[in-house]
Amino acid sequence: MSCHSRVSTLVVAIAVALLASACTADGPPTAAPGASPQALPTSGDLDLKAGTYTFDNSNLGLPGKPFPVVIITVPDSWSSFGYGVHRYTDTPRYLAVSFWSVGDVYANGCHWLGPKIHPGPTVDDLAAVLTSRALRNATAAVAVSLGGYHGKYLEWFVPADIDFSNCDEGFFRSWTATNGGDRYQQGPGQIDRLWILDIQGHRLVIDVTYMPAASELDKVELGKVVDSIAFKS
Repeated sequence: MSCHSRVSTLVVAIAVALLASACTADGPPTAAPGASPQALPTSGDLDLKAGTYTFDNSNLGLPGKPFPVVIITVPDSWSSFGYGVHRYTDTPRYLAVSFWSVGDVYANGCHWLGPKIHPGPTVDDLAAVLTSRALRNATAAVAVSLGGYHGKYLEWFVPADIDFSNCDEGFFRSWTATNGGDRYQQGPGQIDRLWILDIQGHRLVIDVTYMPAASELDKVELGKVVDSIAFKS
């Protein structure tokens, strides 16, 4: 399955989602302080040492000129996956930051089989579709900037009382990605904070997610990861 500047003060401690970490025979890659950032792997799940890394947005399946690369700093106990970085200590305290080129949006996250919604090409088009989705209780989209790029910010939620086993194929899904993957949620009550940015004429969604059981220390840790995000051409 299947983003140089500091984040604005709108950011509160946060986090996003996917698989469990896997060690390699040679151990986790290291990005030492002061060293050149190391590229995150583009597939699989790999433990990371505390340090600064780059995420190559050309892997998101966008046409034309690639996005600038993302620079992001993580502490120990985080790992990479195909769409970003996460801390998977256990599902109730799952934290993640992921980067997406959104293709289609599922009309209903629980009953998602069938026709999907194809949003128009702009940031506002996608924000309008996401804020109107059933079950998600999204906040109003507000103007935001990150790393010199402008867009919209919103939050949405998975219902706390939903049973995923009653959803199509046991999954609660949000959107598809232009490179063939999709965003599925990790559990009831999950919170997603979304930055939808216009970068060189293309949309980039930064999804920062955490679970309702996340502690204040978890949120502080996540906030530091988000604050580290920068872009480099």
